Amino acid sequence: MARKPCVYRCARAKCLGATLLELLTVLALCAVLASVAVPGYRQLAARQDIAAELARLGGALSLARSAAMASRRPITVCPKGEGTQCGADWAGPLVIVEARGDDGYLSADRRVLRYFAASRVASVHFRQDDKPVRFLPTGRASGHNGTFDICTRQGLAASLVLSNFGRVRQSASAPACR
Repeated sequence: MARKPCVYRCARAKCLGATLLELLTVLALCAVLASVAVPGYRQLAARQDIAAELARLGGALSLARSAAMASRRPITVCPKGEGTQCGADWAGPLVIVEARGDDGYLSADRRVLRYFAASRVASVHFRQDDKPVRFLPTGRASGHNGTFDICTRQGLAASLVLSNFGRVRQSASAPACR
């Protein structure tokens, strides 16, 4: 087998490895590519976080509405708060329970139907009165309707609208993040 000749003149019989100039050129090229790719990746991750939050909230509200209609009992969706009380942070864990009134308490005698993990977005705002969402046995959310404003740390936003009839849809206009 014939040995290939070295492109560079070497002191040894074989040329091994790459020169320092070649290594620095490759590192500079990698740095330029990374500086272009990282901002695009952050935007992609922020859009994925928005999509995941829309799916999480939409799924929780749809499941609660279906459970209310199937069981013919009121069902409440609220953020899990301290102890046995509903919280106000909709970006935190969500809980779906059988409703008894509109007191916002998760007492031991109420059956918890489902927990949803906390969100990865920066904030989720829903109304100003911190009321939970309650679905009536007819599937309506009368008096508990409103708009969920979802904001990421990168400034991307989306809105999820809950109608009086209990239907959930994504709004065409995005809110201004605070």
